[in-house]
Amino acid sequence: MKFEKIPCRYIIALMIFTSSCASFMMRTNLNVNLVAMVPVSNSTYSETQTTLDWTPYQRANVLSSHLWGDILACLIGGPIAERWGARYVVFFGILVSAVLTMATPAAAKHSYISMLVVRFILGFFTGFINPGCHVLLSRWAVATDKGKFSGALMGGSIGIFIAWSICGQLIEPFGWEWGFYFFGIVSFPLIGLLWFLVYDSPEKHPYISEKEKQYLTDNIQVQRKKQSIPYRHILTSIPFWSLAIINFGSGWGIFFVITAAPNYIANALGFNIASTGLLSALTYLAKSTFAIMFGSVGDFLLQRKLVSLNMLRKSSTFISHVIPGLGLIGMAYPGMQPAYYIALITGVMAMNGSVTLTTAVNGHDLTRNFAGTVNGIVFAMMTVAGIITPYVTAFFTKDDETSAALWQPVFYTGGSVFMATGLQFLFLGSTKTQYWNDITKEKDAEHQEKN
Repeated sequence: MKFEKIPCRYIIALMIFTSSCASFMMRTNLNVNLVAMVPVSNSTYSETQTTLDWTPYQRANVLSSHLWGDILACLIGGPIAERWGARYVVFFGILVSAVLTMATPAAAKHSYISMLVVRFILGFFTGFINPGCHVLLSRWAVATDKGKFSGALMGGSIGIFIAWSICGQLIEPFGWEWGFYFFGIVSFPLIGLLWFLVYDSPEKHPYISEKEKQYLTDNIQVQRKKQSIPYRHILTSIPFWSLAIINFGSGWGIFFVITAAPNYIANALGFNIASTGLLSALTYLAKSTFAIMFGSVGDFLLQRKLVSLNMLRKSSTFISHVIPGLGLIGMAYPGMQPAYYIALITGVMAMNGSVTLTTAVNGHDLTRNFAGTVNGIVFAMMTVAGIITPYVTAFFTKDDETSAALWQPVFYTGGSVFMATGLQFLFLGSTKTQYWNDITKEKDAEHQEKN
């Protein structure tokens, strides 16, 4: 059996997309469900259904608890996937996450602490999926396909769109519990597809044509021999830290929208649960659509040699970070009509879709051999931002979550972080493969002599 019409690398890209999609469906369904689980006084949620009496800070703890597990998995997931195979990492990450997602309602009803524990473990297993997908990308994507493959990583945005669109529709007739059950159930078919369609490299794929295998091995230079991870060189690399910092800024903007947008739309703007889910989801539909578009345009420009790789990365940073930062600051304008707010935040996320040409792929510019490790660390930096943002929101809005005025400093802070982290990348970021990508004892000694 051979996939003669559909190249295996594009099937891998599709599975990266669906894996990212499933991962973020299970990560973010809570953000809309929580509006119904812990309603505020002016909520339109039915009083006949089970609700929980959690404070704003307890809600912030629940929202961020999975991110603590996420950080740990990001730091170890890349090295594990590089050494033992990304296929198993992604497969078991989704399998365990699906089971835990279905167990979440029982944990929430049992106790606040049980909910924190389940969300932490869920975050740990979903945290393996992103570095695993990055390792697959490094083994299957030629240079001129990086934009398309990084677009596949934006499947997470589609996952958020699906989760938020469906949660609101499930909650009102069936209760918030089905906002968890549904996404655990639908993840199981993907688990089967992963097992039969995803392989760690072209050399290990049983169905790939010899022509495609030769094309990939000729154009992807990955060290097949196991190497020790050069942590010292990575952690003293300015381009690496520039990438980590811009990812922190991207994470601040992304997780602000994930954690705060449903709350703001429901409580400050006064929309009901179903509308909150749909309107919040619209932002991620815009991001995923533009991400795919930006990725394809970037590949076209590189293939035709119309721009240099460095110029493409830096100009895309202005679109992905500086413009969205200005947009977030604009949302703080007092008296803004709800329709304008929805349009503006949708535009912000659409522009942020150009991360397919910046933060999502720059780690692969710096290194192919350790792409999983590097992207795991920088994704952990994004996650740190995600942990902080719910507390920043709770700090400013704790007195009255329905007051638009109290939300203004939340928008100012997010916009400033977005812009500052993007601007530093223009000066400190790099697209050159770093010397530590293929470090040996001899090269290490030579590099130390030069420095």
